[in-house]
Amino acid sequence: MEESKTTSGLILNRQSYRESDSLVTIYTPDLGKLNLVARGTKKLQSKLAGHIEPITLADIMIIPGKGFDYIGSAVSREVYTGIRRDLNKLYYAGQVIKLFNRLVKEGEAEAVLFFLLADWLGALNCFSDFSKEKGELFLGFFTWQFLAALGYKPEMYKCLVRGEEIKPGQSYFNLAKGGLVCQKCFEEQRTSPDFISTELLPISDNCVKIIRFILANKISQAEKVKIDKKLIRELTILADGFVKFCF
Repeated sequence: MEESKTTSGLILNRQSYRESDSLVTIYTPDLGKLNLVARGTKKLQSKLAGHIEPITLADIMIIPGKGFDYIGSAVSREVYTGIRRDLNKLYYAGQVIKLFNRLVKEGEAEAVLFFLLADWLGALNCFSDFSKEKGELFLGFFTWQFLAALGYKPEMYKCLVRGEEIKPGQSYFNLAKGGLVCQKCFEEQRTSPDFISTELLPISDNCVKIIRFILANKISQAEKVKIDKKLIRELTILADGFVKFCF
């Protein structure tokens, strides 16, 4: 008989299962994404329920089962109070958890993904002066770093077509291939019968700089970044488009 396991996990989702149980989705650094049954959590006297709420870091004991494995015990290590008390933070944390849960497959164990999410939640939790604009920036930070960690790091320094260094001026971001295309190559591609306009979006020099900064720095640096609404909007549109083309 397989033995029980103990691991740390970030709670991604919790939903009702059967009459009095819950089905809990967690992500661990060593076992990856898991769907586990938590017994009796819908009962008022459940001691387990409070430790397996979404957006919680917990130490979990896993007991093997026939269909699903079970949560034998759970002790929360971090409940991110700073996020739970701020509806704006809670919204963006929910967006990131939703994106993470959608793109990461069950059983895939990548410690870098675990620590990326944990670091992002920790930074969001401690952020003191949080606004909608900062929320979009924080979401952008996570999205670009998350895609890079999944193997979709965009080329932000050289033209995808000729391999030449990107210089200031009009450039384009290729959503399908993940990277920059210079103005000259864009004009040449426009005459090609294979040209697909929806794959290429114009990108400003400032947006190029902020994406480079995001990919080179830790999430804790996001609090120091000051950019206007127009640039945040551009960053968001590119990130959303890149996710759609990648997945």
